[in-house]
Amino acid sequence: MSAPRTVTVQTLVDGPVTLPEPSWCRGEHPAVERPADIRHEGEELSAIADTACHGRIPFLNAFLLQYPLAENTSRAVTVAVQIEGEHHEFDPVGLGDLAATITAHALYGLLPLRRQLRALLDEES
Repeated sequence: MSAPRTVTVQTLVDGPVTLPEPSWCRGEHPAVERPADIRHEGEELSAIADTACHGRIPFLNAFLLQYPLAENTSRAVTVAVQIEGEHHEFDPVGLGDLAATITAHALYGLLPLRRQLRALLDEES
């Protein structure tokens, strides 16, 4: 059995801080101001859309996230999802709710718009 991985992160306030690094972390740890700012991030997953104007674009970027030395918030692992340019953190229940909302939007918003667009384009031709 191998020893647990550790990482040392430079902080401006307390100097180098060594802590355990989870197996899912990408291992990128830039210097931060305080130990509470240290974060573990997993590999980013993105949905990809092919667009006529910009080609392939990623959206809904998501990754595992943890602030292991957080002082005023939870130290639990969450999933961060980028929405409107900001990362929002979700627990398992919240992530399930987000997935259900995205699915409902696709089924009851985007697909009906597709039908409407096809009908309009058919009228033009």
